[in-house]
Amino acid sequence: MNYNQLVYFSTLAHIEHYTKAAEILGISQPSLSHAISNLEDELGIYLFEKQGRNVRLTRYGKIYLKYVDSALDELEQGNKQMYKFSDIESGTIRVGCISSAAPSMSMFISKFMELHEGINFVFEQATTQELLSGLINENYDMVMCHKLSDYENVDFIHMADRHIVLKVYKGHPLEVYDEVSLQTLSTYPIITYNRQAGARPYIDKMFIKNNIKPYIRCQVGEDLAAASLVAEKAGAALVVNHSIFNRYNFKTVNIKDADIKVTICLATMKNSFLAGAAQEFKKFMLSNKQIII
Repeated sequence: MNYNQLVYFSTLAHIEHYTKAAEILGISQPSLSHAISNLEDELGIYLFEKQGRNVRLTRYGKIYLKYVDSALDELEQGNKQMYKFSDIESGTIRVGCISSAAPSMSMFISKFMELHEGINFVFEQATTQELLSGLINENYDMVMCHKLSDYENVDFIHMADRHIVLKVYKGHPLEVYDEVSLQTLSTYPIITYNRQAGARPYIDKMFIKNNIKPYIRCQVGEDLAAASLVAEKAGAALVVNHSIFNRYNFKTVNIKDADIKVTICLATMKNSFLAGAAQEFKKFMLSNKQIII
């Protein structure tokens, strides 16, 4: 049996007249009769019986109609849901980002919602590894994070580069410098990212390359935690430079012998379908990279 046979059966069952049912379906009466006959042959049971010029369901046809109507209704609901997925003006887009990209992602979402009032968002922050794990598990349509080499099934699209810098509070011994060497920095306790953060490999590589062991006093998962610790004078923070720190009165000190750039990427799954609204948002982000702050 096929979908058309079920539609033909349901229509005839409710109309109880071959000619009228055929007109509604837009097919010839012989085609309808043939389809119903084939369906009865396949099921091995009569579904209709003649009643003058009309037909009516047999006892078995009445039982079968309940299942067919229920199945057709479920398919219709499924079709409507699929149409929503393909509609660029409706639906929910699930995005995530690292904390350093939160201001930029917030601006992308805000600007996009102004253009597409019917679209909703689920927006979360996490570490790069958490975001990529969520992306693989289909918890997100796309994420903004650092690029990691261990994710071959993920498509990383370059969005921006940011420098690793030192953020120090007023009165910190390194506040008087505009830039310091890694050797000098290694004599002070620092705050930096934990090993789940995407920027940590860049920082580790920076020290290893220069054969210097840093004095890491505290490790954090995101930038606001680092900023709060610096504000409480727990140490200087070696972090990715971005606008989140602008709300604090910190001095930015450059690293003299290691001009390290951290890449911010838009990550989506390779060979994976994105719904219409999500595709449109991805295009919007790539066309408006200047939003990134």
